[in-house]
Amino acid sequence: MAVPPFDYEAALLACARGDQNAFQELYQHESPRMLALCTRMLTQSNSAEELMRDTFVSIWKNAQSYDPSLGAARAWIYSIMRYRALNRLRQSGRLRPTAVAWNDSLPNPESVHALPESGLAHAISRLDEDQRRPILMAFYNGYTYEQIATRLKAPAAQIKMQVQEGLRQIREQQAA
Repeated sequence: MAVPPFDYEAALLACARGDQNAFQELYQHESPRMLALCTRMLTQSNSAEELMRDTFVSIWKNAQSYDPSLGAARAWIYSIMRYRALNRLRQSGRLRPTAVAWNDSLPNPESVHALPESGLAHAISRLDEDQRRPILMAFYNGYTYEQIATRLKAPAAQIKMQVQEGLRQIREQQAA
């Protein structure tokens, strides 16, 4: 018997109503993946654990601000985590274009081929390298177009066009 997919939207809306069981289910379902991403972004497990706890506290406190018409619930959750992670990296001075070799902190594109074909990671893996790299650099490292252009030795306008085209292709794949 197949397990039904987790309903992030229903969980967030229940959290907004103060449903602690829904929050616990959301935490149990998503915390392993979030911790892995936090660890990847911050590189220190104790900082990653603290970031994840802070993220879930923020999710609980702000669940009522989630608006399903503005985007997917899971994306909302991860945007909170990502914003907090990048903010910590900026505060610590570790978020600089020359601080980390970008390919050391990005996921291996081949590792996403085993993911469901409807997933965002799969859609990103289907982009060509010129589109995928700047998108991942912006997401995982928080780089601006100019910082990505410096790292890749390309004009910022070209990077911006590659990112926009890649995001357009992702939207089309997700809509199909």
